[in-house]
Amino acid sequence: MSATTQITLRTAVVLPFVMIFIITIGVIIAVQKNSYEEMVVDISDKQLSSLTDNVNLELSKFLNEPFQASLALSHSIGFNQLYQLGDTKAIENYFLTSFSHLYQSIPQLDVIGFGGEGAEYVGFRKEPNNGYTLMVQDETTQQKLVIYRGQHVGQDIRSVIEGYDPRIRPWYAPVAKSLKPMWSSIYANADERQEITLSALTPVFYDQDFQGVVVTDVKIDTFNSFLSSQQKQTNAVIYIVDDKQRLVAHSTGGSVVSWGTPLSDKGERLLATESANPIVKANAEYSLSHNFYSQGEIQRFSQDIENERYFNHFTPFIDEHGLKWYIGVAISESDLLGKLPESQRDSWILGMTASLIGIALGLFAFNRIVAPITSTAAAAKHLAKGDWDSHMPKPGNIYETTMLVYAFNEMANNLKASFRALRSQLLYDSLTNLYSREGLIDTCDKMPNLNGSLLLLGIDKFRDINDSLGHYKGDQLLVIISQRLTSLFSDDHYIARIGGDEFAIYSPQEQSEEELLLAASRIKQMFASPFIMDQESIVVKVSIGIVESGPDFNMTLWLRNGSIALSNAKQEIANISFYRPEMADISRKRTLMVSKIQDAIERKEFIPFYQPLVDLNSGEVIGAEALARWLSPSSGLVPPLEFIPIAEESGLIGAIGEQILLQACNDTVEGMREGKWDKDFHMHVNLSVNQLSQPDFISTLQRILATSTLEPNNLTLEITESRIVDNDPVTIKNMQAIRDLGVHIAIDDFGTGYSSLAYLHKLPFDCLKIDRTFVEKLSPQDLDTSIVAAIVNMTRGMKVSLVAEGIETSDQAKLLNQLNCPQGQGFLYSRPVPYGEWPTDLVNMK
Repeated sequence: MSATTQITLRTAVVLPFVMIFIITIGVIIAVQKNSYEEMVVDISDKQLSSLTDNVNLELSKFLNEPFQASLALSHSIGFNQLYQLGDTKAIENYFLTSFSHLYQSIPQLDVIGFGGEGAEYVGFRKEPNNGYTLMVQDETTQQKLVIYRGQHVGQDIRSVIEGYDPRIRPWYAPVAKSLKPMWSSIYANADERQEITLSALTPVFYDQDFQGVVVTDVKIDTFNSFLSSQQKQTNAVIYIVDDKQRLVAHSTGGSVVSWGTPLSDKGERLLATESANPIVKANAEYSLSHNFYSQGEIQRFSQDIENERYFNHFTPFIDEHGLKWYIGVAISESDLLGKLPESQRDSWILGMTASLIGIALGLFAFNRIVAPITSTAAAAKHLAKGDWDSHMPKPGNIYETTMLVYAFNEMANNLKASFRALRSQLLYDSLTNLYSREGLIDTCDKMPNLNGSLLLLGIDKFRDINDSLGHYKGDQLLVIISQRLTSLFSDDHYIARIGGDEFAIYSPQEQSEEELLLAASRIKQMFASPFIMDQESIVVKVSIGIVESGPDFNMTLWLRNGSIALSNAKQEIANISFYRPEMADISRKRTLMVSKIQDAIERKEFIPFYQPLVDLNSGEVIGAEALARWLSPSSGLVPPLEFIPIAEESGLIGAIGEQILLQACNDTVEGMREGKWDKDFHMHVNLSVNQLSQPDFISTLQRILATSTLEPNNLTLEITESRIVDNDPVTIKNMQAIRDLGVHIAIDDFGTGYSSLAYLHKLPFDCLKIDRTFVEKLSPQDLDTSIVAAIVNMTRGMKVSLVAEGIETSDQAKLLNQLNCPQGQGFLYSRPVPYGEWPTDLVNMK
């Protein structure tokens, strides 16, 4: 391609400057929107704060006038002692004069009244025609509440109410109790109108003696008129609620009373959330859901109501005389800002339109520029997936991108060569130059079929070799082994190192079982003589798993089956095992059992069963052995042989042992407390070598003893003899630490291991338990020459106790008694039972 048809990248990127313009527009819009929001929040906060302060001030004034009237009237009555028992005439004249001259100018003042301690009542109620209605109850009305049509006593009576007692009314009783001026709760009047009312209450005293209560009523409806006047000035919705979330008043018109539920036959006040006005209702629901009522401070928030944004203030109003109300003020964005929001939206739409046009132009130009780059990226993706035959990108009309494409193509060719070298490293083991696991799988899976045989060879305890010789010599040993294997098999065999200490030999030819055994024997013979490295003689033992046939075209499954056979071979005496399909089932079941054991440990399903230890001379029960049992909710009682070997192999036996030890200690303390066991009772608990070999076992034991409060002298830990012959320093150290705590140690299954007096003297212990196999062989004819007799004689000079296990017949018990074996246990006395089923007749079993 000639240079004349190319343009420079600098020229090509002139077009994307349009994008810079669009970004600028976007930034301007974003900044403008942010500034607009800050302005709206600031204006709304100032406007609503000012409005709330004004409402607060006006409301204080609105309420203060009736309250001051109540205080003045109360003072005058008390000072002039106008109240006389049974006679309200003096107060009547005083109230009429005060109402018509002093308080006529207070429009919200609806009723002036007085209730006395003698159940008298006198009051005046304002009428729409600016007149007054007299209400009297005293001796002149035979203690009936008479409501006249005028402001004087006469024959024109509006209504008569019998049984009226002002002393129990909500405007009287609270003051009679507190003897302080206060506001009443909002209630319904007892007259024929039964209007919803808020009252200012003031006590009347003669020389500190309580005489009655002066009440000035403010009708709730007058609050609505007051708030409506405020709304007309600002277009803001204003409402007042009490601390029970009920409406006191609102500026939107309508009643604050629900007529569905009677309250003195008049109705119940609406909750703010029940308001017919959607703004009041939405704000009330928001305030309730955000717990504003309990926070006691000004709250500011905004909401979208009926497709319009409203700014809100929710402010506490607390009066010194006991009122605790909340003032809610809401104003819409349009009322707050006029046409500014509409203009703002138009500018945003215009800016977005201009940006979209610029983006379209920029995309068109950018696509022409990046086409070679995108084709290069696509080619790189194919190369990453290993598709080395994919099409290479083609250069475009821009000089720089053309150079990029040429450089990529050259790099891709170099990568192909490097990948081939890397693949070779992946397929072959770098240490032995044999196939790697991946190399064996890749090579064999490409064969037409896999109908040969596979031998998997594993070096036993190779970690110990590495630890003793060092990893460098361990690697050199692997190299020598690989060389011997290569010399042992012909070239048609595929030999691989598939793991750290595992080798695989695949033969593509079918072989009989005898031929495979012969090949395995040749391998073992190769390891019969020690390996000599730097004048050191190294003995290597191996195990071999054999797979005769496997799934076609899948060496991965062959290797899995071989691994199962190798694991089984490590348990066999000959260390050679053929794979059988049932082994996979066993392996799966073992894996499943491990999972079930883990779940059972978490759910504490392992519990101790107890078998008694008996003094063979007296027949007294002197202790018990705690045996681990698995009580599964789904499978019932699981036999120990089904889970203990797997738990030991998987390392879970330690957690099971810790649970059994803790429960056994708790049960021992409980048994001694209940009198089931005496204070010298010995609880024997089996201890796995896994637990004993843990450095932190002693701290665990101390914690269990402290938790259960069991005395160490009552606990014996049993350790199987054959498990401690390795003479592990941590094990011996822990055994001594156990005895130092005061806990006893018993050697279990004694006689089945590698016992010797010299060996025994190295171990700290307090008790030997004779294995059941020796008890079973006892007979009167060779009693004195039996192994049990030898053990009894051997330990006679040692200060240890001796327990014979597995006593099932009374003859065995008698023979053991003749040999002076002091203690025993077995089915003759009791099978292992849960703590709750411990037999109560295990006494004097001689």
